[in-house]
Amino acid sequence: MPFNQNNLKGRTMVKHYGGIFVNYEIQETRSQILRLLKIHSNMAANELAGSLGISSMGVRQHLAILERDGLVDHHRKKTARGRPKYVYHLTDKANELFPAAYGRFAISLLKEVEKLNGFEGIDKVFQNRMVSQAEVYKQRLADKELDERVKELAEIRDEEGYMAEVTQEGEDYVLTEYNCPIAMIAEKYPHACDAELALFRHSLGTEVMREEHLMKGSHKCTYRIAKTSKSQKS
Repeated sequence: MPFNQNNLKGRTMVKHYGGIFVNYEIQETRSQILRLLKIHSNMAANELAGSLGISSMGVRQHLAILERDGLVDHHRKKTARGRPKYVYHLTDKANELFPAAYGRFAISLLKEVEKLNGFEGIDKVFQNRMVSQAEVYKQRLADKELDERVKELAEIRDEEGYMAEVTQEGEDYVLTEYNCPIAMIAEKYPHACDAELALFRHSLGTEVMREEHLMKGSHKCTYRIAKTSKSQKS
């Protein structure tokens, strides 16, 4: 089925880039430019102008806005005759604006695991993923005191799209996540949430309790983190 440019036109996108959520309203001509670059990969301004039926100057004005917003980049391409021309292409940030079905695809894969190995197989998948994540987190949290580990964990989760922040309440820290990038998976397989809680406990080396849960009707997930680590208690 051909891509429908109406999936982009006039949309206000709310995306997560480098820990910041931003709104991006796509004007019709710029949505057509993004669509053309998605289809053809690399195009010069005059090629885009020909496809859109507008002037090259007009196209360059739109491209300047798209470049400013980090959606388009360009490079110089040598030609057989004359000066090199500038060719435009989409950035990773722009590619994220196009419809994707990662959640549904992941669920379909997990269903196949469930058919072959039952819920024990699903548990093993999430446990193995937790171990892999723990290794990545360990590199960021190593050689830090607990308060620094908690702050770094919030930063990691924010970078991963969870819109996370950490605050202090009395003798505890509270990690709050306002978004869940894996909500579609977690609704079908609560194992994902159990693995995340285990990941926090393992990475921080202290007691972590989930107090609010998106999957149970809250608008956020909150985790209470004890300031005294397990090693300090023993």
